[in-house]
Amino acid sequence: MSKILFYITFTIAGKDRDIMVIDVRLVPEGRSEIERETRLEGFEGDLPPFSESLKCTAAADRMEGTIVVSLRFAGGFGLECARCLEVYRQPVAGELRVILREEQGRYGASLDDGAGVDFYFDANHELVDISSAIYDEIMTALPLKPLCSEDCEGIKVESQDDAGDGGGKPADPRWAGLMKLKSGR
Repeated sequence: MSKILFYITFTIAGKDRDIMVIDVRLVPEGRSEIERETRLEGFEGDLPPFSESLKCTAAADRMEGTIVVSLRFAGGFGLECARCLEVYRQPVAGELRVILREEQGRYGASLDDGAGVDFYFDANHELVDISSAIYDEIMTALPLKPLCSEDCEGIKVESQDDAGDGGGKPADPRWAGLMKLKSGR
């Protein structure tokens, strides 16, 4: 098993795009492994802020014109709790398998043609950007309703008596009717 002969390159294209690219020219026949860290700045507006970098470990198996990349990732995001609105660290981890196939005249993401291929490349297009596949996997790993804990009681609301006005009257006179119902008067 060869190490560090296959590269997932983190490139900044322009000033604001950190992308994960596989240079298929550098992937030898057989098995290769590599580890890298990223913050996927290319998706910065679409992802919550990172609390720590995303650590990626990839193993690539190349046989003839097909490369199978098995990728594991782990990291953390700063999410806002849906109940108390406090920011907390949410760990995220996952695995994905990406299949790259060389086919003359085709390159880029597959349009789900039933061949089981995720990305195509050819002799003129040897850099394959797999950022979108990792982004999709991260988004499915994040909770739909983030909670800092299952026991979170939500936002702490002070009662009128605690507010310091001493009168116990509602801050807005439109609430007076509801306050009468609540107190049973």
